[in-house]
Amino acid sequence: MKELERKFPKTYVLPYQLGVYLAVNAVSDACLVVDGPNCVLPKADLLAGNHDLNSTLLSPLGRHRVVCTMTGPLPQQSGREKKLARLLESAAREEEYGVVLVTGLPFMDLAGADYDGIAAGIGGPAPVAAVPALSMEGDWLDGYDRTLEALVGALPARRPARKKNSAAVIGYLHDRGEGDHRANLAELRRLLKLAGLEPACVLPDGGTFRDWDRALSAEIVVSLPYGRRAAARLAARTGARLVETALPAGLAGTTAWLAALRRAAGLGAPPPEVHAAEKAAALALSNALDMLTHSGLIYAGDPHLLGAVGGFARELGLRVQAAFLNCRSRRLSPGAAAPVTLFSPGVEAARAAARALEGYDRPALAVCDSLALEEGFAAGAARIEFGFPSYTRHCLHDEPFLGYAGAAAFGGRLLNAALRHGDGSAEVRA
Repeated sequence: MKELERKFPKTYVLPYQLGVYLAVNAVSDACLVVDGPNCVLPKADLLAGNHDLNSTLLSPLGRHRVVCTMTGPLPQQSGREKKLARLLESAAREEEYGVVLVTGLPFMDLAGADYDGIAAGIGGPAPVAAVPALSMEGDWLDGYDRTLEALVGALPARRPARKKNSAAVIGYLHDRGEGDHRANLAELRRLLKLAGLEPACVLPDGGTFRDWDRALSAEIVVSLPYGRRAAARLAARTGARLVETALPAGLAGTTAWLAALRRAAGLGAPPPEVHAAEKAAALALSNALDMLTHSGLIYAGDPHLLGAVGGFARELGLRVQAAFLNCRSRRLSPGAAAPVTLFSPGVEAARAAARALEGYDRPALAVCDSLALEEGFAAGAARIEFGFPSYTRHCLHDEPFLGYAGAAAFGGRLLNAALRHGDGSAEVRA
């Protein structure tokens, strides 16, 4: 075992297929057919029932929303594409599925499988679309965005009249159907109304594929970082104005997000209601500042949340000392990089980098996903389990982390963790 660990060291990065599963999990009537053997199915267990208590990817009755063809690269089977087409057509005729997606493992793609062509030839009540088989080239963030892009491509060809000042938010990371995301979605809709816009939809939101039709009538497409390709495809298809934004997190981040949306809509300065909402969140946080200011913080998770957490941390007087990112290298938003920033690091390298933070740089807080916490990235700091995956902290009640409401809620988590750290109780998850 030690020899294997030396030859194949564990790396902190999440795979492409897992991002595909996340997107399918976020559309309640989507079915995914994976061309390959049943080794593709265990990845669903990393999400269903572990990270997401309310996941419907897997069914106790065997009516799973992720299925596989049980096809391998060798020996080559005759009529393989015809068999796949029959399976897809059967799924497209199932009443419980509103959309059917197909993808494959890399060796099936190398064998020349034409998933786009097969999908285009399927007839049935539910549309069928292909997700590129890019497991060797991409990571989970690519898989998520590519799947959202395929879903946009599966929307009906009709082009309904656009509704004035309506906005479709595309690229929300709906990684589970629990209270944190339920509250985030409500906050995003509230923010759109504060900006003077009509919320056509926030996608994905855990609803059905039919709900995606509402995006076709939006005048503005708001592109969140998890769905850049999907949002661009939607805007190109409908002629809507496209505005790319960061996540609306913290006070300044949320206010900047609202201002960007109002500019895209041709509206003026934010209305008084925006300032009132920002002030209320600031007041809720004000008494916590003395106990947080000057503390250091380790972050481990995805790069888009790093930008959100880092910006909010600076507002509170915190310093992000190290960031370990569970994806391949990509451009970070301006100012997001920490003094120590590692993409898909080896686990040992990340542990060593965290332990090396000493003296003034020694962090008091660690905002990390479950995998990073289990591997010891917190280095003795107070642990806040956050992001995907989150295996030992669930949200049975509403608890946002985006927008003004999320600033107050997440600030409370940071405060409580810092206070416990002062008691020497760093292992308690906030």
